[in-house]
Amino acid sequence: MTGAAGIIEGAAMPDTRPCSPVAVRVEVVRPAAAADRGKLRAATAVTVGEDEAVFPGHYPGFPIFPGVCVIECVHLSGLRTPPPGSAALELVAVESTRFLSPVFPGDRLSVDLVWTGGSGAWKCAAKVATERGPAAQVRLRFAAEEA
Repeated sequence: MTGAAGIIEGAAMPDTRPCSPVAVRVEVVRPAAAADRGKLRAATAVTVGEDEAVFPGHYPGFPIFPGVCVIECVHLSGLRTPPPGSAALELVAVESTRFLSPVFPGDRLSVDLVWTGGSGAWKCAAKVATERGPAAQVRLRFAAEEA
């Protein structure tokens, strides 16, 4: 029997983790810590696997990691390096993006994050680079419960 939400009664609850178009692993290089002028800085590293599901269609014969996937790497990096005292970060907006150079299969992304804000409203400005140089600049806005 199904309930109003279409969930089968007695069945296990569905997985409620956010969907992601990428299967990357985010390595925390530096957790969020106080820096200058009330900012918090953090850093991660993300290796773009050659077997990412997005590559066969983007583009056949010349795979390029889609920009939305670069944004997702920044999102996942933010979730892994939350500001101290923040819990349950939730992405509420992609404020801006600027793509500077392509990201290819096998690239290792360095993601440098700068957190500003507080009291449950955080902004995260990130610079993403590959070994060839700058790849993107991304600004995200998060809501968070204060721990």
